[in-house]
Amino acid sequence: MCITRELLAKFYGDSAFFAMRTLIHYRVLATFGKPFDYFLVEEPWQVYAVLEKAVGRHNAELFLRLLTEWLRKNGCNATPEEVRRALSDRSAWRR
Repeated sequence: MCITRELLAKFYGDSAFFAMRTLIHYRVLATFGKPFDYFLVEEPWQVYAVLEKAVGRHNAELFLRLLTEWLRKNGCNATPEEVRRALSDRSAWRR
């Protein structure tokens, strides 16, 4: 799998996504008491569920699509289904 914690953090830090990052940060912090970057780095398999609960399914799907496109541009040709699995299935992160 070419999706790594480092790539997730790099995507999240990309200035092109500043407005979305701000919305996600505050909604996740209010909902879970932890910043979104905690989940990206420490528990990436929970990212989709966290997004869905904090900002709704539509915005979680938007995040998924933006991430998939960004990954393609950065050399990781994962499908949206592979990205969703990485963001929602702990076994995807076992090595």
